[in-house]
Amino acid sequence: MRRIFPITSLLIPTLAACGGGGERVSIRGTFADTAAMPTAVFAVEAERQVEVKRGAFHLRDLSAGPVTLRLVRGVDTVATIALHNVPAGTALELNGLATDAATRRAFPRTLSLNGPPVLLVNNMRMGRADAVPAQVDARGVVLAASADGAALLVRPGDAAMPDLRVVLGLGTETLARDSTPVDPAAVRAGDSVRVEGRADQGFVIATRVTTWATSTTALREDEPASVAPERGERAAAAASTPVRAPAAVRVPVSVPREIRRQVDRLERGRGGGRGRGNGKGKGNKG
Repeated sequence: MRRIFPITSLLIPTLAACGGGGERVSIRGTFADTAAMPTAVFAVEAERQVEVKRGAFHLRDLSAGPVTLRLVRGVDTVATIALHNVPAGTALELNGLATDAATRRAFPRTLSLNGPPVLLVNNMRMGRADAVPAQVDARGVVLAASADGAALLVRPGDAAMPDLRVVLGLGTETLARDSTPVDPAAVRAGDSVRVEGRADQGFVIATRVTTWATSTTALREDEPASVAPERGERAAAAASTPVRAPAAVRVPVSVPREIRRQVDRLERGRGGGRGRGNGKGKGNKG
């Protein structure tokens, strides 16, 4: 025992040091508009501030859990970012941060992270690029909609998927559950939807959106959504769980110009499509 004790006493602090490093959180960020970016970022829980240099910041060695960031210019807080539960060991990158003037919340255009597939950022569920399948068939609740009906923010029932930024074009079928056409501009926050389409640069280019006004039981349907086999277990669990939009969600919903150009090119290639769901036909269901 006398020989073992010195070895053990050396191993314990070494193992603690190795494990402790992996339990901390690292957050990097860049800004979409360098002219309006803050001069510093203050981590509220850690009471630590770092300067913004060359359009970026890096906060190291933060504790896991809620992280609140204040974006500071001079002595003023110009925006905040609330990260609701950052797991231990997470390395997070917030890319292209821009501030919504109405809420003074800063949202990243995209994020990169290791570990969890999704993370709540200002109550918006965001995730890695691979968290959204190439072909999307998902049910959920509309969190926000653009006034012109060109874009929706949808929270899927599958908790492993981020909120979907859905783009509706001229070739998108927008239907009620009985397959009658619906004006896309009539889809509102709180409506339940089934979104079908393909992923493109973090957006979902919708081919069909089926909508019904039931805000708290979006997934309790007779017809199950088609999902990839590896997502079947999660989808089955989600199907028995009501989907509710968080009360504090308020995010800008718009279609970036480059995405809109891609949608327009695709629609011209189809020769026009069937319109915005207001025609008499129901389109190609295949």
